[in-house]
Amino acid sequence: MDPIKNLTVSAKKRQPLTKSMLRRLNDYLSEHDKWMLLACRMEYYTFIRPGELRHIRINDISVKDMQIFVSGEISKNKRDANVAINREILTLMLDLGLFDYPGGMYIFGPGLRPSATIGDKNLFSREWCKLRSTLGWSPCYQFYSLKDSGIRDLANSAGIVVARDQARHTDISTTNRYLKGRDQPVHEEVIAFRGVL
Repeated sequence: MDPIKNLTVSAKKRQPLTKSMLRRLNDYLSEHDKWMLLACRMEYYTFIRPGELRHIRINDISVKDMQIFVSGEISKNKRDANVAINREILTLMLDLGLFDYPGGMYIFGPGLRPSATIGDKNLFSREWCKLRSTLGWSPCYQFYSLKDSGIRDLANSAGIVVARDQARHTDISTTNRYLKGRDQPVHEEVIAFRGVL
């Protein structure tokens, strides 16, 4: 009988942003491009995939319920879902006057501005590449790294189940894959642990 070979799982090339990188990103975009800051905060806090994010319209947002509706027609898993809006996002949306635009407009049209025309599929990555060059970051830090960073930070703050639900993952093992990486924390409990041996 032939031996069963282990599947090799290669490490992700994309890396999450460190806390200092996130602060620098926030400071830079707060001064230079608040619409890109909104896109980054939405990726970091809502975990809506970039391909889905460009399809979100203003009337998909419920200010009262503090959530965004992601239709199964645009979602990767083909299921309708609501995701929570963090107060940081909502405050920025109000500051930008997002809700002064007609509700049927896409939040991120051409030029990252509300528009009746959907932004192209490379909208976020193109803007991110310019930003990454300005900040002098490695290509391993991608726009999607914001989702990795957000899942890590939410799981560490509120628990993996909360992060799983916000990310709309069907299984916690999917969420757990986002928690691997070179900046995974060293737990004080392990340092202080006194075993039997």
